Amino acid sequence: MSSGGPSPGPRDAALRVTLAGWTVALDVEDGALAVVLRRVFGAFLAPDAGASADARLVLRAPSTSRSPPAVRELPRLEPGASGTLRVEGEDYAAVLSADRTHADVTGAGRFPVETVLKVMLASALAKRGGLLIHGVGLARGERAALFVGASGAGKSTLGGLWREAGGTVLADELVAVWPEDGGGWRAAGTPWNVLSHASEAALVAVGTLAWDVDSRWEAQGAGDVARVLLLNALLPEPTVAGRAALVGAAGRVLSSVETARLVFARDASASAVVRTRLDGDGQG
Repeated sequence: MSSGGPSPGPRDAALRVTLAGWTVALDVEDGALAVVLRRVFGAFLAPDAGASADARLVLRAPSTSRSPPAVRELPRLEPGASGTLRVEGEDYAAVLSADRTHADVTGAGRFPVETVLKVMLASALAKRGGLLIHGVGLARGERAALFVGASGAGKSTLGGLWREAGGTVLADELVAVWPEDGGGWRAAGTPWNVLSHASEAALVAVGTLAWDVDSRWEAQGAGDVARVLLLNALLPEPTVAGRAALVGAAGRVLSSVETARLVFARDASASAVVRTRLDGDGQG
């Protein structure tokens, strides 16, 4: 495996995927896998196949084939020499360049590509003062709300209810957020959910989730929301400075938007409560 340093530009056939305004070229040797990736990232393919890319990911087959594990664990991130970052799983490994714009990946199938791509996207967002959040992003027109919670809190359920009500689900697994020039924050979808959309909107609220028989929107302090948000933020830099940057970004976004708790039932009332808030009603 290479040291992760710069290498020649991607082949003409490389897929170019745009996520939250960041474009990465995916260069894979396996033609069948390229077809799969084109389908997976369909809504996020750069409109101009020849457009320049901000980053590049190269996937190469391992010299020795290894069967994928029955249960996947989180990737191990380890700082390397000269500022590089090593990303390693049970059957794949990658080295990211010091500026995180190039990744040499050794592995098979789509999982290594998607795993390393998430780390690269989180790093790109961090450079802009943003975050990659495990949560559900709901948009109505030009306004969006992001909800976070532990497994079972209802993120996927809420996304399904919002979709049934005709709303736009930016993502129900990973949501990209970053500060806008001149103030405010943006939220954008990613490919890692069902029926994903390559869309974005102004982020106006971040909240936690709770179940009840009646749906309602409750005020919640930024500190309480921050604790849940940080547990659901992808950390791309496993260093003291990286963790400090993560905490700083979380603090800035929560000081710029409304913080709340959405208590909701498994019915259309949940969507009605969110819709009222995103329409700008019910403030106070």
